[in-house]
Amino acid sequence: MKTRTLRLAASIALLSAAQAVAAEKTATLEVTGLYCASCPYIAAQAISAVASAEIIDGFYDPQAQLAHFVVRYDDALATTDDLVSATMEFGYPATLLEPAAGGDS
Repeated sequence: MKTRTLRLAASIALLSAAQAVAAEKTATLEVTGLYCASCPYIAAQAISAVASAEIIDGFYDPQAQLAHFVVRYDDALATTDDLVSATMEFGYPATLLEPAAGGDS
């Protein structure tokens, strides 16, 4: 019984430590090649499909055929590489402009 209790306590401590390391981050992505009215929507859906990713701000410039998306995500569930590659799967090149406040370094 004592060993079982110690294992449970150790498991809880490890889970708590993992949660303490994970953090909510924000990053700004520039997505290019958005030549039609549906393109920004498709790119946004691709980004939103990444685990924990939520677009919190952005804009679309139809003349420049690009969009900026400010994305909030949990760094324990996703990386900026995941966010960038999500739009590439649909043929829209993306680059990380800057880690925003609380963003990746």
